[in-house]
Amino acid sequence: MTSRMDWKELEPDNSKISQDLREIQKTVQDYGHRLVHIPMKIENLSQKIDEILKILPDLQKGLTDLKTEVAYLKKNQRDSSETSKSRQELIRDTLGTVPLLHQKEKAMEVPKPKTRDERIREVINAIK
Repeated sequence: MTSRMDWKELEPDNSKISQDLREIQKTVQDYGHRLVHIPMKIENLSQKIDEILKILPDLQKGLTDLKTEVAYLKKNQRDSSETSKSRQELIRDTLGTVPLLHQKEKAMEVPKPKTRDERIREVINAIK
């Protein structure tokens, strides 16, 4: 009788094995679902990278132009004996229009001053 009991103890626990197999199967399915989404995520990232690469040249040109303008403003500030007001006008010309407040404290836009070339063209056109 003891030999039969020893044999029972040596038999594998089928319920434990089944449970382990179910856990392994679930883990494999989870990883499978994740792997399915990877190509879609890669495609999405690829599209975003393409969009970024399209705007990089414009961004680089804009930054280069801005760097040039800043260097020009710094040079003019050091080299000339302009008053603070004329420096402000130079900055305003560079940046475009600036909002001002009039007496009723309503904001209004002051148009960007015309360049020397634009004024010369206007005079020539007026003479014609």
